[in-house]
Amino acid sequence: MILGKRLSNFISILFYMLKEIKIYKMKYIYVLAILLNFIFSACSNLFIPEISSQLEQTLKEFHNPNSNVILIAAHRSMHTKFPENSLAAIKHSIENGVDIIEMDVRRTKDGKLVLMHDSKIDRTTNGSGKLEELTFDETQKFNLISENVNDETYKIPLFEDALNLAKGKIMIDIDIKGAPVKELLKFVNKTETKSQVILFDSEFEVLDSLLYIDSTLIVMPRAHSMDEVNFIIEKYSPEVIHIDDSFFTQEVINKIKDNGARVWINALGKPDEQALKKDFTGYKSLIEGGANILQTDLPVELKNYVNGSN
Repeated sequence: MILGKRLSNFISILFYMLKEIKIYKMKYIYVLAILLNFIFSACSNLFIPEISSQLEQTLKEFHNPNSNVILIAAHRSMHTKFPENSLAAIKHSIENGVDIIEMDVRRTKDGKLVLMHDSKIDRTTNGSGKLEELTFDETQKFNLISENVNDETYKIPLFEDALNLAKGKIMIDIDIKGAPVKELLKFVNKTETKSQVILFDSEFEVLDSLLYIDSTLIVMPRAHSMDEVNFIIEKYSPEVIHIDDSFFTQEVINKIKDNGARVWINALGKPDEQALKKDFTGYKSLIEGGANILQTDLPVELKNYVNGSN
């Protein structure tokens, strides 16, 4: 409304100025048309978040159930060089052309949403204690640690800062580690990242809560059996389903793909371990088996394999 009033006032001033300088009628209409076109074009950009060509292509493939493109997701963001779930790891993922980053969201004692996988900060920082028993300011006294980090200092980041960093650049898989869904969605909407966000939780009740608030959200249910695959398709008609290798069968793959969804599976563990030894049979079996979104701790190695660079 405020923008509309300002625009109206601006147009009124233009009318007055054009009349005052006595432009002939036809020229007056022509010049005004050009000015209005410029104004409305500029204003429209205020409401459409800019996205990179990389993200645009990823979204195009993600939403196309017939696409043969394999999408790669960086587990806890790309942490081969930087600490997991850090802003630096997110930035590194974007710079390396990864399709999707995964981030884990938890809440501190004072209600701040931050990125942290574990319920305790012991493994990933030089501090200790349960995250839910620490205020955000208290968490900032510690540094994120990683075997790959040397002298630089990295802090536990706010969820909002992570969204703003990824905005318009890369798809985001949000693993909801008990974070309140209303608060989480508040920041998704505030940062205008909804179109690039996938919301993941193993509990159907959490997904139901999300969709109750906004039925247009992209959610990713996790299945643990063929029966659950059928249940998920019937209940959610999702665009992507997370499955495990314990029931990675052709029947499951066909069922998911025939219903217009992508198959998300982890390449964590053995496939990644093999890749470190230049053995890509693990990746090959997942792709040939029909998975088309692979989550990995080695996104560059997997990307090179998919592109035929290895």
